[in-house]
Amino acid sequence: MKSKSLRMAVDAAMTALLPCLMAYSLIGETFHEVAGVAMLALFIAHHILNRAWCKGLFRGRYSPYRAFTTAVNLLLCVVIICLPLSGIMMSKHLFKFLPTVGLSSTARTVHLLLSYWGFALMSLHLGLHMDAMLKAKPKWLPFAVGMVSLYGFYAFIKRELPLYMTLRSQFVFFDYAEPRVCFFLDYFAIMVLFMTLGYGMGKALKGKSK
Repeated sequence: MKSKSLRMAVDAAMTALLPCLMAYSLIGETFHEVAGVAMLALFIAHHILNRAWCKGLFRGRYSPYRAFTTAVNLLLCVVIICLPLSGIMMSKHLFKFLPTVGLSSTARTVHLLLSYWGFALMSLHLGLHMDAMLKAKPKWLPFAVGMVSLYGFYAFIKRELPLYMTLRSQFVFFDYAEPRVCFFLDYFAIMVLFMTLGYGMGKALKGKSK
């Protein structure tokens, strides 16, 4: 029981940190680096607490659903390992004492690309575990999630995430005059959008497996 509560606390902390990391220019570079280190520590803790999943990777049959969730999880692992590495290479605060070997420009491009894909993959990962939440009362929760997802799609386009996820733009625009709460609400809605996509794809693949 304690282990389950600890897992829930770690997962909740990672979820809360995710939109904060996307707001790096709005929250300050120093806090962004601290939050990035915290996310890496939580990621390691998450895998220690869920080590049974790692041990079972080469056991049993792979249904379409299991193959999809495993692919999402492994891609997310690669992204979350590469993100702090690229972040350290261009660090201006916590790790500025380390030599960059002239790779800070490349590291910045990699970090930008992986940040947005990591945001999407982590949200998909959360969506694959939404069953319990959507089965809980009140009954209007699925409707509310659907409405937030629709707005999330609008915010996804408005915030120009497709440009950053395809590197068609390597400079992220931040409106510093905008209230911070608007930024976080938009990114929360985008998270819900990808969580809903993950949930829907998971349900479809479970049906196909059956």
